[in-house]
Amino acid sequence: MGYIETENKHQTTLMPNKLDNYITKENPTRLIDAFINTLDLKQLGFTKTTQTTQGRPAYPPQTLLKLHIYGYYNKIRSSRKLERETKNSLEAIWLCNNLQPDHNTIANFRKDNTKPLKQVFLQWNLLCDKLDLFGKETQSIDGSKFKAVNSKDQNFTLPKLDDRINRINNHIEQHFTELEKNDKEEQDERKFTKEEIQEKIVELFQRKTLYETYKDELEQKGETQKSLTDPEAKLMKFKGDYNVGYNIQTAIDSKHHLISEFSVTNKPSDNGLIQNTAQNVKKEFKLDTLETIQDKGYRDKTDMTLCLEEGIIPNIPLTTNEEYFELETNYEPTQITETQINSQKAQDIKTCLRSGTIPKIYQGIIKDIKITEIKIQKKPPSQLTLFNTKEDMIKKAQEGYFIRDLKTNTTYCPSGEKLRFYCTKKDITYYRNKLACERCLNKCCDAKFKTVGFGLGQNVVTCRSFGNLPTKQTLKRDIYMKQVVRFNFYPNLRKLDNRKCLSEHPFGTVKRWHDSSYLLLKGKEKVTGELSLTFLIYNIKRALNVLGMEPIMKTLTCKKVKTTFFSPKNIFRLYLSY
Repeated sequence: MGYIETENKHQTTLMPNKLDNYITKENPTRLIDAFINTLDLKQLGFTKTTQTTQGRPAYPPQTLLKLHIYGYYNKIRSSRKLERETKNSLEAIWLCNNLQPDHNTIANFRKDNTKPLKQVFLQWNLLCDKLDLFGKETQSIDGSKFKAVNSKDQNFTLPKLDDRINRINNHIEQHFTELEKNDKEEQDERKFTKEEIQEKIVELFQRKTLYETYKDELEQKGETQKSLTDPEAKLMKFKGDYNVGYNIQTAIDSKHHLISEFSVTNKPSDNGLIQNTAQNVKKEFKLDTLETIQDKGYRDKTDMTLCLEEGIIPNIPLTTNEEYFELETNYEPTQITETQINSQKAQDIKTCLRSGTIPKIYQGIIKDIKITEIKIQKKPPSQLTLFNTKEDMIKKAQEGYFIRDLKTNTTYCPSGEKLRFYCTKKDITYYRNKLACERCLNKCCDAKFKTVGFGLGQNVVTCRSFGNLPTKQTLKRDIYMKQVVRFNFYPNLRKLDNRKCLSEHPFGTVKRWHDSSYLLLKGKEKVTGELSLTFLIYNIKRALNVLGMEPIMKTLTCKKVKTTFFSPKNIFRLYLSY
């Protein structure tokens, strides 16, 4: 028995097939085409949406947008690979109407339309909301790290710069010693010539000058690190390693695991990032109140208080010894009405809480609310010791003191080394420098490194290792009473059980399936546009898995007919047909 007969590639046909016949009705490419055709790209902010009469015509922005979405849907993010798809793939040829833009045009479109791409993501979410795919009852907020276009070698922290400068100084000393040694030895016994060693010394001085420039720049700006390739990316801890990247925050809807909202941050930890993401979800879906769930990394009482004042209920796990969170807000005496108590508007909720009244929506969630007075201590600025120059600070520090420079937010120790800001706890600011303490010959404490703390309005602290100096500096403080509202917040622990299957699923799918654990663009704004395409594709696939192709296409077709059939041009055509 023979094989199925094949068609001759070189045989011409009298009536060739339409290009549309090669794309099946169930092909997602038709969904991409129909969705983009319903959008007003000019209103969304895309560039080159107006046709020009001069010069070479531009490619339609609808075509380039469809091509990018098609590429991300099929795991193709490279502009050169997308260019190849427009020549080899029937789906891409059909989608682009046989247009073949070059890779520069494709790449520039994505780079120049980062903000509108976020709007396309939101437009798809609005379509999914009409299809009842969003529950909008509970949002799971979580963060994940994405690698930026910046290697660790092109990122410099202050301790790293200190270490590099110290190593360069040691190498310079070694080269000078080698020069002296070469002067005494015969020429045949030398490893390097005098000119070669001098070139190395000049190169080391140039690198040292560059590192010192980076160091001064960071200290003047009050920053802790500098990235050369992508200045907005930061060094942060990934799983088992440190890399330069971004911390992407997402809000996942509990009904069908769709991504409601996302934001790009360069903060290494999730601490204090609930309010911003939750507020965007409320704004997108026009909600008065919202309930969220997070992990322990979001335990920030100030952020939790701000969320509750905005009508956001942040459910965060408690520790084994906790039953509730003790929160505090400013007291603002106000006459509360019954309407404000029953209201779900953010302004009324905030007014009730700050006046010491529990709004109806928080009954059972907030308990034991009370107005109390606390002591506030503040040191007058006149108690500060004044120094004219940096040299005066170092000279005073070498007498046995830690001197705090308020302008650069650094501290000089008795050895003349510079300690940098570490943290602030209970109005005490701490400074330390592990590398400086490791190479210090005059240890001022028994620990491996020294952490020195300064109170409010204090810039001089005595080093106890120096003999006859006073052990403590007396400070005169002003004490005044302040009224605050304190209350106990009880999170819903039952809803926290579903957090992992909500938050981890989208990130795992995007990073594993889509191979998007690394980014291609630089800067927060461009990264936002790139991730808009990535998360848009995730939501499209989720919608297709839940509803299928037919209901979505019907909604898009109705939307398209509604917007085009009643246009003035079509009404005129309808009039002529009669």
